[in-house]
Amino acid sequence: MGLSTKMTTRFLAYFFVFYAVLLIVSIGLIAYFIYDVMENNSYTDIRELDAFELESDFRKNPNGAYHLSQDLIDSARENNGLVQLVNKHGIVLASSENNSDCCQNYSIAEFVNMTKTKEAFVWDQGSGLFIVFIEKHPATQLLALIVQENSEILSDDIKKKLAEADAIFEIYSPEGMREQVVFGPTKQALSGIEILASSHNYAERKEVVASRVLDNGTVAVVRVNNANYNPFEPAFIDGMKKFGIGLLLFHLILFFFTILFSFWIGTRFGRPVLYFLKRIEKLAKQEFEPLDDRKLRNHKTGRLKRKYRVYENIDQSLSELANTLEANERKIKQTEKLREDWITGLSHDLKTPLSSIFGYSTMIASDEYEWSDTEIKGFAKTMQEKSTYMNALIEDLTYTYQLKNNAITLNKVNVNLLEFIEAYVKNVVWKDLQKPQGSISAKVSIDPKLFARVLDNLVGNAVKHTPEGTKVLLEVEQKEDTVRLTIQDEGQGIPKEELENLFNRYYRGTNTTTETSGTGLGLAIAKQLVEAHDGNIFVESDRNGTKVTITLPSNTQKHIKKLC
Repeated sequence: MGLSTKMTTRFLAYFFVFYAVLLIVSIGLIAYFIYDVMENNSYTDIRELDAFELESDFRKNPNGAYHLSQDLIDSARENNGLVQLVNKHGIVLASSENNSDCCQNYSIAEFVNMTKTKEAFVWDQGSGLFIVFIEKHPATQLLALIVQENSEILSDDIKKKLAEADAIFEIYSPEGMREQVVFGPTKQALSGIEILASSHNYAERKEVVASRVLDNGTVAVVRVNNANYNPFEPAFIDGMKKFGIGLLLFHLILFFFTILFSFWIGTRFGRPVLYFLKRIEKLAKQEFEPLDDRKLRNHKTGRLKRKYRVYENIDQSLSELANTLEANERKIKQTEKLREDWITGLSHDLKTPLSSIFGYSTMIASDEYEWSDTEIKGFAKTMQEKSTYMNALIEDLTYTYQLKNNAITLNKVNVNLLEFIEAYVKNVVWKDLQKPQGSISAKVSIDPKLFARVLDNLVGNAVKHTPEGTKVLLEVEQKEDTVRLTIQDEGQGIPKEELENLFNRYYRGTNTTTETSGTGLGLAIAKQLVEAHDGNIFVESDRNGTKVTITLPSNTQKHIKKLC
């Protein structure tokens, strides 16, 4: 799984958690709001229900009897009345109260009388069935008792019932003026229209008012506080306040949760980024050791902790980069040292023959001595040898840089490599070269002149650096699409530190005081020429000898390649 996929998956998981938490909080707040509204507004005004809302509140048993639901019965009692199921003939089929006064059948006169009192509410349920709610508020019942007693002085029993209901009994004149507060505290007198208004919209009434015109023309009024007073506007305002508080609370929770979630995300994604930035800064300062961050890494395994494992590819890449940079830094330092050593050796290589040339030329030019022809010829010969060495050294230096900059043209021809090697061995003067062996069908495309120079350097190096009489073997081997040439000697081998720098032209110069037949750049030139032939060269060496292997592409097509 790539880093992009891992990051995408991780972010999706994080924001799924974020969304899930917000969803849970939202559902919780909505549930609380609904519960609070239902708890504070549990009262249901049965008068405002529609017929279809009551369809499930009665049922018929297998024996033919009807029963009202307990919810409907409780609602009727809460609304200070009784509810009955009545058929079109006035027969009571079921009632919320089972006493004989409530379960009698109704005549048409009684129905007509109910229309005058406006205390009955009827819902047609179809099939000749009707649900009837008859309001029996304490105010109405108290007033009925008072009128029935027909006494100017209230009895103790009525006073007791008035006190239990926290009711007020007043007498108004026919003109609407309050004449007397017979029982209860004095409140503001009611007008006729207020008495009429109190008979409508039960939930909007602060007081339930029962009134009746007495025989003497005065009006008896009983007033009782409405326990179910629940006007729409205050309830709506209260609901809007609660909704606003809930909305504000939701956004506060969202705000703080977003901050906490951002810190959490920042820690998960910011800490590794900061770690990698610090490590890159260390790499820029050539400090290659990894940072020891216990919060990010597992102390025992050294790996990133599981929650930061998405960055493991980046961590591995930085580790590889650090190793590469460290290796390159070592190579640069080693190369600089080799360069300095090479410059020192080159200076010595040039200074030594120049000193000889200068010395002999000074001696010849001196008037203090008379030199014989033989001595002068000896001086000239030495000067010529030193000049020839210097010229070869300069040519080799130039040649290596031409190869490096791809400025040498190769004129390739198809040759049988084994035959080419056999002809080469016959034409050289070196001893101890064994007859080449190997595949007689191996063919390659090479520049004969330049490849002969490769062999001069490699075979000559094997002959010169092994004891006299040591055998040197050349072998050709045909592979699938390559041809392998090995040059193997039986000398003492090459030390490891020298083996690593064998083809480096900055490794060392040649001391002209001990050897003037070479410039010390032969192996570097050989490697560059092999690579110019699209080949590879590598060396293996131990105390039993050294083996140089050249691998070339097997190719029968003749072409001329210009290195560019």
